[in-house]
Amino acid sequence: MKRDLPLSSLEHDMPHSEDSRGVSAPGKPIGQIIRDVRPLSDADLDHILVVQKRMGVRFGEAAVALALVSQKDVMWALSQQFRYPFPHQPGILAASEMVVASDPFGAQAEAFRELRSSISAAQQLTERRPLAVLSQARGDGRSFVAANLALAFCQLGERTVLVDANLRSPGIHKLLGIPERPSLSSLLSGMPLARPFDRSAQMPQLYVLQAGTPPPNPVELLDRPLFGRLLGELQRNFDRVIVDTACASGTADARVVASACRQAVLVGRKHHTPALQLNSLKSRLHKVGVDVVGVILNDH
Repeated sequence: MKRDLPLSSLEHDMPHSEDSRGVSAPGKPIGQIIRDVRPLSDADLDHILVVQKRMGVRFGEAAVALALVSQKDVMWALSQQFRYPFPHQPGILAASEMVVASDPFGAQAEAFRELRSSISAAQQLTERRPLAVLSQARGDGRSFVAANLALAFCQLGERTVLVDANLRSPGIHKLLGIPERPSLSSLLSGMPLARPFDRSAQMPQLYVLQAGTPPPNPVELLDRPLFGRLLGELQRNFDRVIVDTACASGTADARVVASACRQAVLVGRKHHTPALQLNSLKSRLHKVGVDVVGVILNDH
């Protein structure tokens, strides 16, 4: 890492070669995995196997039919077998807004997986860059989209950092229900931090870089070369960098962040955001060299 950045302390938090997926080794019997979260006795397991054979169903289906486990327990166990990061107890990811973690098999989570696929396909035609999440107005759900998109990439086993670059009205720490603390704004002001990231034990490949204390000069901080160098540092150390922004209306913050990232996802609010407004935002970003690799209409 470059020692002229106030980021040398990041080395203690950065993932490198270790496997941070936090999933069980494939091939472990589903009964043993379920036993990690449910106190099943040997007699319970034998009973499940008898019912499984008699009814001609899968092990998990038999266990649910006997009311020994829940359907969620079974889905979690299967996720461990197939290396699909899905926290059994979401912890800070349990908030209803974090649908990819709290309801990973629901329609909204599937919509984020579809967006993830569209972004990956678009990035095959260009280089992978930090991804800014933008919208024109407040209340469009940028933070909701950014956080769930970050989780969706984590479910691919990718080490992902979620950056809150909304230095005017930060929302990521509120969305996750974690205490606000010095982070991005402090780093951009030249103050080194020993532990700049928040992490979830349930999704260890997700790192969160909060906005920190809102400064009096947000656009000036974001427009400094240091912000671009920080993004480059994160890009080299993580598989994905997802960046939340302030609304594009009324300030230059979002455009500055998108210019530093060079790739963006646009968020509109269903039945509220005019298509003309999204097209205008896309056109303005194109003029400053930003590739729009995804668009989502949010109805959450």
